[in-house]
Amino acid sequence: MALRAGTPVEHLHLTFGPDPTVSMAVSWTTPRMVRRPRVRFGSTPGRLDREVHAVTRVYTDAVTGEDVINHHALLTGLEPDSRYLYEVIHDRISRTGGGTLRTAPRGRVPFTFTCFGDHGTSESYDPFGTPASRNAVTGVDRVGSLFTLIVGDLSYANQRRNPPRAWSDWFNMIGPSARHHPWMPAAGNHEIERGNGPLGLAAYQSRFLLPGNTVEPDGTGTNDPLTAPLTDLLGLWYAFTVANVRFVVLQNDDICYQDAGTVYIRGYSGGRQRAWLERTLRQARADPDIDWIIVCMHQTAVSSAAQHNGADLGIREQWLPLFDAFGVDLVLCGHEHHYERTHPLRGVVEGSAMLTPQPVSATGGPDSHLDRDGAADGLRQRAGGSGSSGGEERGGGAVSGVGTEVVDTSHGTVHMVLGTGGSSSPSAGKLLDPPAGRVIVGVEPRESDPTRFRSVHALEPAPWLALRAPDHPYAFAGFEVDPGVEAGLTRLRVTVYDHTTSTPLPFDTFTLVRPCSAGTGQAAGGAAGGTTDRATDTGRGHAGGNPPTPLGDPSTPVCTPQP
Repeated sequence: MALRAGTPVEHLHLTFGPDPTVSMAVSWTTPRMVRRPRVRFGSTPGRLDREVHAVTRVYTDAVTGEDVINHHALLTGLEPDSRYLYEVIHDRISRTGGGTLRTAPRGRVPFTFTCFGDHGTSESYDPFGTPASRNAVTGVDRVGSLFTLIVGDLSYANQRRNPPRAWSDWFNMIGPSARHHPWMPAAGNHEIERGNGPLGLAAYQSRFLLPGNTVEPDGTGTNDPLTAPLTDLLGLWYAFTVANVRFVVLQNDDICYQDAGTVYIRGYSGGRQRAWLERTLRQARADPDIDWIIVCMHQTAVSSAAQHNGADLGIREQWLPLFDAFGVDLVLCGHEHHYERTHPLRGVVEGSAMLTPQPVSATGGPDSHLDRDGAADGLRQRAGGSGSSGGEERGGGAVSGVGTEVVDTSHGTVHMVLGTGGSSSPSAGKLLDPPAGRVIVGVEPRESDPTRFRSVHALEPAPWLALRAPDHPYAFAGFEVDPGVEAGLTRLRVTVYDHTTSTPLPFDTFTLVRPCSAGTGQAAGGAAGGTTDRATDTGRGHAGGNPPTPLGDPSTPVCTPQP
């Protein structure tokens, strides 16, 4: 590959470094090799007096034979909650591209983030995206998000005749946001590109610089993405902390039964991802500075879609016992192209062969952090709720289900399905009615279809379902974290926006609450009551437990943020 000067910077984007308060990764591509790729940055316009050299990762696309050249610079030694300007330079050319960035805050301070999955692009020739794909990008910026979580199926590159062009279109579309705010991805099945690395994930791994995942049980290893060994697993799962929230990002094709990529890679980590997940969750729940544990992944454990992928039993077998044991608060996923959310879940419905998640009461009682009337520290019940049909100011269209407005997640994990970023094949209008769950319980022998393992589906009741939105095929969620104070409650206000048009319209709002960890002494295994039946692999859940009822007014203060 020839070296030339004057090569443009393309696909500029940010991701958090190992510690988001003091580090940030700047990544970009060039159409040709360049000399001395680097980033200059500083906090004062016209005075970019610090410089970091980039590392270069190259992969050769298996379909086109194109060498894709990616550069990554890890900026360290930054100040928390601070704004910086940066520019990308190489050869003797300066100011070939740049932007601004803001580091994450430190301590108990409020912040906002956004999430969606299953994106595609708005290009007219892209059969897998829609104009809503671009609306999602402008929408998350209008919310004022510190960063965006995108839970898989980014560009649908493995479905396109020219995968590098699909990636290019996607990065060009998100660039106005991603060059200023981190976009933190989870790899989905459509990131698996046959021939691009042993797992088909080389394009994804080469294009993103993500926190490492090589720390071993004895403490050896590193979370630094530049010093971690370049392995087939680097960046496929990772974790990072912002304020009082620990975000845990997983790669589900490792444990899912469904053969949904171009390579079937179930079991590829040999149990390493699950061992890492258990250590990470245990450490997070034992940390007095961490209140919320939020898991981000592509495939889902629940789905009421009649004609799409379905939930995957592999997630219920491998991940949910750990979510129960360590009190995960919220799971964000995609894969199903509609929006729905669950009641808080803990354990499994007794006698369920499909390990149907058990809804638990979060409406009060002797062990709840809500009072007996379903209020959290003064929150009172109101009529209507997010389960009622909205008017035009609420985004229009019906939302069906119970409007659980305030939910105590210390008793169970809430799941949100958000595969609504812009895909041209929404499943919102293809939901089971009456509501039921559809689950992938295994695969047929390869002889039935030589091209892939066909999924075996089964139906189940859906006691876990709290709300779904058949009239809102395109949506993203905004999350406002109120960290609370020690010995008080912390809350997470959630607003889900329809972005079918360029103006995001809210149609579902609810609030999650839990006690601040520093005030509870909660440690590993911190789910209320310790580990559950599912976590001890008995295959049995709680025999009782009622789904929550509509609670409270999210506009009423729960606790006061620290200054």
